[in-house]
Amino acid sequence: MAGKYVIAAATAAALVFIGNAGNAQNNPPTIRQFDPPFYVFSPDVPRDMTANTGTQVNQPYVDSLAWDAFIALNWPAPNPFTQRGVPDRQNVIGGFYQPGEGGGKTMPAGPTVWETFKDTNDIYLDPPVKPTAFDVAESVPPACRNVAAANPVAARRTLIMKTKFDDVLRSNKQADGNRLVDQNGQDVWYEVKLNRVYYDYVVQNRLYDSRNQIGKTIAFPASSNVTAAPGTIKVKAAWKVIGLPGTKQPDDPTKFYTTQALVLDRDTGKCSQQLLGLVGLHVVMKTIIFPQWLWATFEHVANAPDQTSGPQPNTTYNFYSGACANCAVNTPPTKTQPQAPTQVMRVVPIDNLAAQKNALYQAAFKTLRSDNVWQNYMLVDAQWGGKTASPSIPNQPSFLANTTLETYLQAATNPNGCINCHGAFAAGTDFDFQLTNAYPHSKTLLLDMFRVRGLASPR
Repeated sequence: MAGKYVIAAATAAALVFIGNAGNAQNNPPTIRQFDPPFYVFSPDVPRDMTANTGTQVNQPYVDSLAWDAFIALNWPAPNPFTQRGVPDRQNVIGGFYQPGEGGGKTMPAGPTVWETFKDTNDIYLDPPVKPTAFDVAESVPPACRNVAAANPVAARRTLIMKTKFDDVLRSNKQADGNRLVDQNGQDVWYEVKLNRVYYDYVVQNRLYDSRNQIGKTIAFPASSNVTAAPGTIKVKAAWKVIGLPGTKQPDDPTKFYTTQALVLDRDTGKCSQQLLGLVGLHVVMKTIIFPQWLWATFEHVANAPDQTSGPQPNTTYNFYSGACANCAVNTPPTKTQPQAPTQVMRVVPIDNLAAQKNALYQAAFKTLRSDNVWQNYMLVDAQWGGKTASPSIPNQPSFLANTTLETYLQAATNPNGCINCHGAFAAGTDFDFQLTNAYPHSKTLLLDMFRVRGLASPR
């Protein structure tokens, strides 16, 4: 990186970063593909990749697209918001830092844009009826209404999923072991958020009723750099309960992007308010160049060590304990010890290309504010399949897993991996598993998938 970053306000919608040899861009392009230091922080999700040499996609540009999408989706939304999926163009990712009397002040940094998307549980209802309008507030389960009334901020969302495929796996009680448990013995909680394009397509085609999916050619809208039309975006998130002082492993909440939320344990019926820290994030977007979707996955930097290099000195991990070095690795909870912490290690190391991108973007976040929470997140990789690629066989990388979202599916064998799995089991629904949540339920396919991998067997 040449020289220091110089921050210049280009518009209310973006900040421009230039090197000491560059010139300020008064009119930043709507299509971005620059890396720091010649970079525009923008709240607008890019429509597609912009650098493409003939038919050969260049992976560094794919990684840049992934980071650009991550930044736009984690841009603060207006607080309170009236329209879902709309960024606060007077703010910036991580929130502005403003000095003043009483110390530093921070403009609202949450919720982020993707957090205002429609929750999958508010689209696929039982019985299958047309869901509420996209901008309607999330529903609150009856068991949480008293807690919600006392905690209106937390009541903006309720997490009920203990695994990424919770609704599918709940029909098989033996699959309970697929949970991920942190060092404090707390379950990790998951959610799936879908943008307005996804919602409109499902509602217009009445795909929220599984009977309307039969014989239907399903093709979610894709975005491109040629048109102004936005594309379909799905976000899957993993959250850990922030360990408070006095717990086995207290967390520093300033190192996580946090949110107040309601958590409903459907096994016990207990609903509680929790401070949650983001530990994993899938960003999935469909574009013209990537008709099999772009699958970008991000993690907290301290989730787990690599299996090849081992734990780093003086590092405290969210899902690994040095005191348990002889414990079984990447093994689901057992029936005899259901809340024993999961000992997680990364099976496939982050490659050099992604690591180089991470260093650039993490440094850029610090130029916005030195304590910018997003510097604590990293791109694991971005997987894609071109127009000529076969379903379930990605162009690059061959396999991809997030230690919090695919903890037990990390082996570099098919059908592990985003495109590998979605292409093998959901090619008929345009790689979308969320459609399997539509009622009346037909869960055989996904249950078979988990049985094939041995995850849905008794332990």
